[in-house]
Formats: sequence, C-alpha cells, structure tokens
Amino acid sequence: MLTSSNQKSHNDTDRAADNRGSAALRTSVQLLPAYTPPRGSMPSILEQYHIADFVEWEKQRALEINPDFQRGSVWKPAARTMLIDTILRQFPIPKVYLRTKINVRTQKSIREIVDGQQRIRAILDFADNKFALTSRALEFKGMRYSALTEEQKSTFLGYAIAVDQLLNAGDEEVLEVFARLNSYTVSLNGAEKRHAKFQGDFKFAIRDTSRRWSGFWKDYKVLSTHQRVRMQDDALTAEMVGALLEGVRDGGDPKIWALYKKYDPIFDNTYIAKFDTVLKYIVDNLAETLQGTALLNPPHLLTLFSAVAFVLIGIPDGDLKPDELDGLPRAMLGDLVRVRENLYLLADVISMEDEPEPPLMPFWKASHSSTQRIASRRVRFPFYVRALGSNNVA
Repeated sequence: MLTSSNQKSHNDTDRAADNRGSAALRTSVQLLPAYTPPRGSMPSILEQYHIADFVEWEKQRALEINPDFQRGSVWKPAARTMLIDTILRQFPIPKVYLRTKINVRTQKSIREIVDGQQRIRAILDFADNKFALTSRALEFKGMRYSALTEEQKSTFLGYAIAVDQLLNAGDEEVLEVFARLNSYTVSLNGAEKRHAKFQGDFKFAIRDTSRRWSGFWKDYKVLSTHQRVRMQDDALTAEMVGALLEGVRDGGDPKIWALYKKYDPIFDNTYIAKFDTVLKYIVDNLAETLQGTALLNPPHLLTLFSAVAFVLIGIPDGDLKPDELDGLPRAMLGDLVRVRENLYLLADVISMEDEPEPPLMPFWKASHSSTQRIASRRVRFPFYVRALGSNNVA
C-alpha cells in the first residue's frame, strides 16, 4: 500500500516520464518551416478554371492576352472549330499559362495569358457569338454559341481548363519557363508538325481516314501503338493517298510535306473512297495470308497498296517511265490462291539473308536498300503488279 508521500513521489515520477515523452515527441516530429523559394526561382500553381471564369474575367477587363508571347500565327477557322468541337465533346486540351499581376492603382488582379492565347481567344470569341463552326464539327456545323442548346451551353461554360499560374513573374522569367519546357519535351516528328501546321481539307481527310482504319493498323500489327501515338498512321495514309493522286514517286518526309502543301487548300474527297476500295481489297483477300510477313510492314505495304491500286482502279504513272509500265497486267488475276502464293513468295525473298538466284535477285536488292527512293520502288513495283495479275512474279 502506498503512503501519501509515496503516492506524491509516484505521481511526480509519472509526470516526469510524461514530460520526457512529450519532449521526445517534440524532438522527433518537428514542423517544417514555411517554404522559401530559392533565389532565382519562380513559384507556379497548378489550378483549374472553367470557361465561365475566363468569360467573366474578360467582361471585367481582368484578362489580358499579351501578343509579345504569342508563339504561332493566328488560327484559321478550321483550327478554331476543332478546338470548340473538342470542348463540346469533353476531350482534353493542353493547359494554359497565366501570369498574375497586381494593378496597384485599381487594386485588382490582372491575369495575363502568356501561353495558350490562340485557344483562349477562340474560346472567348465563340462565347461572344463571333464565329460559327465549320463542317469539321459535324453535327455542330454552322452553329454559333447562341444556337447551342441549354445543355450544350452548360457543357461549354463548365469545361475545366488546366492552368499553370505564374506568380509575380517578369518577362525574363516567363521566357525561362518557355526555354525549360522546350528543353525536356519530345521533339515533334514530321507527322506531328504537319498536323499542327495544316488546317485544311487534306489534313483532316488523312486524319479521319487513318483513324477509321485503326483496326487494320492494330490487328495486323502494321504499326505499333507507340508509332500511332506519334501519328505514323497519318504519314502512311498520306503516302498511300499520294500514290492514288500522283502514282509511284520518290518518297520520304519531304515528299509528304509537298503533298500537304499542294492538296491541303482544296482536296477531292473521292480519293478517300478509292483509298477505302484498295485497302478493303487487301484486308478482305490478302491480309490474313500476309500477316506476320514483311509485306505488312509500312514500306512494303505502301508498294503493295500502290500495285493493288494500279491493277484494281488505275493510278498515274508518277516517276515511272512508260516503258517500265509496258507489259504489266492491268487486271487482277482471277485465281486468288495463286495471287497469295505469289505475294508470299515475295515476302520470303525479302526475309532471305543471302541473295536469291535470278530473276528475284533485283527485287531482293531493292527491298534491302532505301525503300523510300524511286530507284528502289521502280524495281520492286513491277514485281508486285505481276504477283497480282499474272502467274509468275518475275
């Protein structure tokens, strides 16, 4: 039994232990001091704002679009339409960079757009009823903001835009932001640059067509998912349509650029129907036999596509000379089994490590050289045509 003095001593001991425990807790769990950005840094805050917020700021004259930081030319109607269509369908758009400034005279915050100006300008103009959507918007064609249903207006105004807000940033700091963004972003390839630059009929026809045939690229392993993410399906589709437009010609990225420059302003969409006819023939009659062979790899598939088009519907001579086309069959062989055997033979030749015996040696050499060049294509193309339209490939 504890005496009163013992009880007091015991309580004092308990309190001392508690104090030591609290001291230990305070020692092991310490609150960090408020974050102080290092010298030369610039805080930024990632936030989300609705389109309604931007509209309100514009009406309050609390939003500025700084032309000094504009990185591209003024968007054409097709690009503005694509953006609004994207918003109405609730697809994501790239984030916007704002610089917040304080006007000491009016005691108001001014939000200045330093990146994303074309997007915000198009959004505000559409909200202000300043333009109608083009045919690229399908069921929204010809519609202005005022023509949208109440539900569509709510969807538009409620759309959330990701915003990086740069706090108290000077011009040099904003330029540093751009420099750093450009330093660690993946460089755009040719297909991606063309998709960003061109906004006409050809660009959208190619994009729509390559997307419609996505099952073919995927199911027959023509292109990997990564290649399709980098828009190589557009590049291949453009070259195939180019063969329908201009025949077998020298290839490569510069030639695809030339197609876009030439046909983007005005493009005859009947060529897309021809494209569908040719590729459907390949899928229905040849693809299953050729799956897993080199002939469904893009450079060889392009030449096969050109040959099928030549035999099935006809194409221009392109860079091929008349005497190189003389004597080639102009109709598909009725015996599909024989056609498949012929093409499988060509696929086997391509896969050979050593040179085959003549007369297939020229085809093997051309298939193992730069397949983009006309020197290779003028050798390989007749072999494909004969495989489709005659009993012998050589």
